[in-house]
Amino acid sequence: MMTAVPQSTISLGWTASAKKKLAGRLKVIKPFDPYHSPLCTCPPKLTLNVYTGCGFECFYCYTSSYAWGRWGRTCDRWGPRKDVLRGLEKDIAALADAGPPLTRMPVVLSLSSDPYPDSPLVNEGELRLTRGCLERLTTAGWQVHIQTKSDMILRDLDALDPERALIGLTITTADRRLAARMEPFAPPPERRIDALAEAGRRGFDTICRIDPLVPGVNDAAAPLAELVQRLRDAGVRKVITSTFKKRWDSARRFEAAFPQEAASSAELYEPGLVQGYMYMKEDVRRGIMQRLREIVHDHGMAFSCCREGFAELNDGCCDGTTQNEMKD
Repeated sequence: MMTAVPQSTISLGWTASAKKKLAGRLKVIKPFDPYHSPLCTCPPKLTLNVYTGCGFECFYCYTSSYAWGRWGRTCDRWGPRKDVLRGLEKDIAALADAGPPLTRMPVVLSLSSDPYPDSPLVNEGELRLTRGCLERLTTAGWQVHIQTKSDMILRDLDALDPERALIGLTITTADRRLAARMEPFAPPPERRIDALAEAGRRGFDTICRIDPLVPGVNDAAAPLAELVQRLRDAGVRKVITSTFKKRWDSARRFEAAFPQEAASSAELYEPGLVQGYMYMKEDVRRGIMQRLREIVHDHGMAFSCCREGFAELNDGCCDGTTQNEMKD
């Protein structure tokens, strides 16, 4: 199930030690995939987490197990990164001095938090830190990829260059009631779909992550086809997906939110861990990926899967960045 590291990564010397060295020089921007997973087929890129959490309370959250105590809408242990704007300014200057190839990598917001938290204690609508980061990155000419569950991204489209930005929203289901059980405090799916459509109308390339696919919860063919149809109608060009990979705490939340589905799917999972996660058996995962791939292709859209070990199923770059034809 392991896949080779992309050639672009090898040619740049984008090794685990190189990433660690670079991370030590930077304040808030960090190399993506610091553990250098052999399952990751993403091209080299940088990432910025403006916040340390989001408060949407998605039961499947994969970061909460290694950021323990930072999960929950009213939890006071997560919030803005300290001096994030000042740190970003320093990082932009340091990376500019380093020059290519680092300055040609996109900066992704955000991969272990959400750039648009909206909770009683932490609200991007008031703090405007993500907006400040986007303004600084755009002014400095960086390629930006935003991944969020929030339609608040629409507020910041004027701070981005459509030629150098990729807008991604995560939508796990088109069913509003099911979404409320999976991710209780995230904006409802129809608002996210509308946000994708509006971003497209304003000249941005858009992608959607239907992620994760949870066995017995949101992986049935008919509802997926309905969601993909709505995404196509909204102008989305690529769908990215992955299966639910359990960690010890997300497994407990799964059992609490969907006790029947958690029990019936237990036998689908491998007994050991892969990169610290409980993966479903390879044939099960491949079947789920192929089913959604067929649906996506039937609707004339591109497809890729994330950290599944099935690079041969991907249409082009797995994270969608190359479809944006970002300029050097």
